[in-house]
Amino acid sequence: MNKYVIGAAVVGIGIVGWALFRPELLFVNQTTNESFPAVAAAANGNAAGVAAPQIVESGQFHSVAHQTKGAASVYSLPDGKKVLRLTNFETSNGPDVRVFLVAAPDASDNATVQSAGYIELGKLKGNIGDQNYDIPADTDLTKYRAATIWCNRFKVNFATAPLTAPTGGATASAAAPAVLSAGQFHSVAHDTHGKATVYDLNGQHVLRLTNFETSNGPDVRVYLVAAPDATDNTTVTHAGFVEVGKLKGNIGDQNYSVPSDVDLSKYRAVTIWCHRFGVNFATAPLAAQNS
Repeated sequence: MNKYVIGAAVVGIGIVGWALFRPELLFVNQTTNESFPAVAAAANGNAAGVAAPQIVESGQFHSVAHQTKGAASVYSLPDGKKVLRLTNFETSNGPDVRVFLVAAPDASDNATVQSAGYIELGKLKGNIGDQNYDIPADTDLTKYRAATIWCNRFKVNFATAPLTAPTGGATASAAAPAVLSAGQFHSVAHDTHGKATVYDLNGQHVLRLTNFETSNGPDVRVYLVAAPDATDNTTVTHAGFVEVGKLKGNIGDQNYSVPSDVDLSKYRAVTIWCHRFGVNFATAPLAAQNS
């Protein structure tokens, strides 16, 4: 009888240990790829008329407990909100990882983070990829001068980026998003409304759907199609396409990152596609914009 009790205890300890350490996370990447917040500001008008976000401070991550690379930048947006943006970012995955602004010029260990004090901006959205974190309006950036990736479960500093103002002390202007191409959706299998616009933001291409509405459905994707338009299903499947993601919602404005190697002179239409049944809900032909 005792061996069963011991066996159950061992299993119980193993389960608790797994729940605490989550070792499988070290081998499972979680990728996110958020567009720059300024794209939303440009959606309802001419991008050339949108005030450019300002880089307040920035810095490169250096590894502490885990190999990490990428940049952290604080932007001031036209509406006064400040955002911490991680770009070309990659670190290890782990349990309960957070993003901190630390009240120190740098942190190369765990103790500095804890003794200096910090503000938490949120849970890490992905251990790979570009991502944004809102900074509370009352944050004193002359005090909180470093961004740290922190494992809250084990109180470990994965990596830190010291944040410094642009050379000369003046804020630098990020390029305003430029409209590359745009077009209105026309319905194919389902009644659909709205506009598709491709923006260039500092070399990153983003597809934004605005005033968008279509039918809901199972496994609906967003495609860039290698054709000037698509009024049926066959054109999409024959011409070829690049998937930019699952449809985030059948109603509302939304952004999709466009892979950097996509030739926009070839992929000239946006299609809302039901992958489950191979159906073209709607397509927006994209026309180049003179900006």
